[in-house]
Amino acid sequence: MEHNPKLVSSEVAALWGAYMQNSMAYCIVQHFDNINEDADSTALLQTALTTCNYVVKEVKQIFEKENHAIPIGFTQEDINLNVGRVYSDLFALRYIKYMAAAGTAAAAALLEVLARKDVREFFSTTSEMFMKLYNNACDLLLKKGAFIRSPTIAPMEKAEYLQSESFLSGLIGKHRPLTVIELAHISKNTETNSIGRTFVAGFSQTAKSPEVRKYMERGTEIAAKHETVFREILVEDGVPLPSSWDSTISQSIDAPFSDKLMMFHILGLNELSVAGYGAAIGTSLRMDLGGHYKRLVAEILQYGNDGVKMMIENRWLEQPPQNVDREALRNRSI
Repeated sequence: MEHNPKLVSSEVAALWGAYMQNSMAYCIVQHFDNINEDADSTALLQTALTTCNYVVKEVKQIFEKENHAIPIGFTQEDINLNVGRVYSDLFALRYIKYMAAAGTAAAAALLEVLARKDVREFFSTTSEMFMKLYNNACDLLLKKGAFIRSPTIAPMEKAEYLQSESFLSGLIGKHRPLTVIELAHISKNTETNSIGRTFVAGFSQTAKSPEVRKYMERGTEIAAKHETVFREILVEDGVPLPSSWDSTISQSIDAPFSDKLMMFHILGLNELSVAGYGAAIGTSLRMDLGGHYKRLVAEILQYGNDGVKMMIENRWLEQPPQNVDREALRNRSI
């Protein structure tokens, strides 16, 4: 007898999140494609649009089949294609690389909580599409000499075991050199903040609401502060700083995106930062690094919480699917 299981909560969560993120990304890439003047990037932007559109359509079909409500997400009402450039074509390329990496990682990580074959196949395909997009973006950035590389270290002469707990030191006095694992996380988190800072700076000058503009300005300051913390760690360790490709932001004050979309995107960037810092905490053995990450995570969480409150007040935050409120049913008026 054929078994036709219903979607379980983890599958609904994965599909709902994919719809929200990709309907938003589709709007952003539309703007980049609309103002693009770099012929080398045209095919990549089209691939990005195709990938995001595929995710949105597939999730919609699965939800319709299961009689689940389709998320509101983001639509053409959240984008204005009649305004000029805010970000450079190089920044758009960096964004595609960043978005594709995040999409690949998210789709792959979700597979372990998915049971239904059609959902697993969908996220497997999605992961492959984002991975291809990521590799194409990397190739183009390398071609342009704009790929931000991690610091280079001297080759290891021999493998050996640790012989002292001093390897964990770092809070007081002299600390040991950074490991390649710690360097990798610092480099990644520095780039994440660089991209976030550029994005938020553009949002801060184009947002319609004064409250949103103020919130974005605060985000710019936080990202710049975090970048400084990571760069100072590298300087203190004598590590060459990675290249910085801060893309130019135009003087336009015309918003290509709705305030709702911009706020949602910042919440997503906050989540990625917390996840990145959390991964770094788990693999950084030098105690001073753990202290830095914990302090910075607390700041991001507070910033994100303030953003959630603002979105709720403005009715911009869409409610995720949730379990039935049994108490409300029991206490309903008759």
